[in-house]
Amino acid sequence: MHRPYLYCLFLLLTCLVLSCVQVIGPEDYVAPQRPPTNPGNGGLPPQQQPTPQKRLFISNGQVRLGIDLNAGGAITYLSEASSSVNMVNNVDLGRQIQTSLYAGPIPYVINGKQPVPQWRTLGWNPVQTGDYYNNPARVVSYQQGETTLYVKTVPLIWPLFNEPAECVMEHWIELKENRVHVRCRFAVNRPDTTQYEARTQESPCVYLNGPYYRMIGYTGLQPFTNAPVSEFTEAGVTNRYSTENWIGLFNEQGRGVGLYRPNEFRYRSSFMGNSRTSGEYDFSSGYVNAEDFLLIDHNGQYEFDYTLILGSITDVRQYVYSQPRPARVPNYRFVNDRQGWYYSNATDSGWPIRNELNIRWSRVDTSKVNFRVSSPLVFWQATEVPRIYIQAAFQTRSTTARFSWRKPDEVDFYAINGRFIDFPIIGDGQYRTYEINLNGVPGWEGVIKQISLDPTPGQEPFEKGSTLRLRSVTASAP
Repeated sequence: MHRPYLYCLFLLLTCLVLSCVQVIGPEDYVAPQRPPTNPGNGGLPPQQQPTPQKRLFISNGQVRLGIDLNAGGAITYLSEASSSVNMVNNVDLGRQIQTSLYAGPIPYVINGKQPVPQWRTLGWNPVQTGDYYNNPARVVSYQQGETTLYVKTVPLIWPLFNEPAECVMEHWIELKENRVHVRCRFAVNRPDTTQYEARTQESPCVYLNGPYYRMIGYTGLQPFTNAPVSEFTEAGVTNRYSTENWIGLFNEQGRGVGLYRPNEFRYRSSFMGNSRTSGEYDFSSGYVNAEDFLLIDHNGQYEFDYTLILGSITDVRQYVYSQPRPARVPNYRFVNDRQGWYYSNATDSGWPIRNELNIRWSRVDTSKVNFRVSSPLVFWQATEVPRIYIQAAFQTRSTTARFSWRKPDEVDFYAINGRFIDFPIIGDGQYRTYEINLNGVPGWEGVIKQISLDPTPGQEPFEKGSTLRLRSVTASAP
């Protein structure tokens, strides 16, 4: 699952040096990716030999799938039923098809264990299959049916030696025709109650063997119209704004696996190595993931689901097109979760969410400029969202707040004309509905990729106790 690799990182750093300085917005920062071997470990424990496989298989006549109980119960085998060739890459315990989570602190040190030096920046990083040293994660329980599997796992912290994570992952797997549907639930129980900033997750990651080198998806602005797909050629880890909510890896003949997550627009792709004929224990591999931003609470519980579609690019699109379309307008009501919203340099009152987001409306670190409350990525036509209604209670001396947005080709929010509107607020702590009329506002046009709430420059609220309680953000009056 994990992070493409030292080879790709070396090429990326070389390109950066040659091109002097490249500006990367924090919203689209590409986290470092993990190497598959241990090149000089500075006295740290050596990598272990992989534990022998203990695979369970299910099949439905179109798909054959296997999980490995000696690899955290991750998917380690996948093929069309007519083939005996495994598509999944298993060169180490960071590949496979699996879940990997990310949170602070950075670096993450516990029980006297230091992270492997090159991956100190990964922080708290539970990996379903195991750790950097090839120690396998522990399967707590499992069940197997004819076309279903269930597995419960205590993952390991990737950069540490044999350190169980303070969370439990559960995966429900079901075969349906040419598809694999997976539901994941994870529960966190960390003694460290600090609320760390949201990070992108690998939910899931998919690593297929060298023949599946073609990285394909749709990132255009006419989704669900059968417009031509894009084939990505960058080998390095690259963010994708996938407007049809899928991405895939395919072979020379155009067959492979598509990854679909409902309402998710943020994906990544990469290819590592240089072989297009390699097998499951070779280095070369294609990589895609779905990578939502997620604030992981010390006591949080979270769920997501995804579907793997086996077959041609047409097969993948036919399935995706048959599913409910993503929302075309905002309809966020914060009843029992954050609805994918997250914060930069801000915190809220934590888990569980009870009918509102109770957000500290001031910078956690006053030395940093950024301060933002952000939505997940979206795909809205501005003409379909002439007004936005924000049901909120501000407790602050500020008299205005800022509503910002960004367009598909923008890697971050920009404080430029045509990307924000300031609106008056009343800071007495009482709930009100703020109507933001976007009709005729310069820049509110075409496709909208993301929205946020920010303090108005010059009115940043530094006073203690300043809060934003947010109940809903909708396209119609609540």
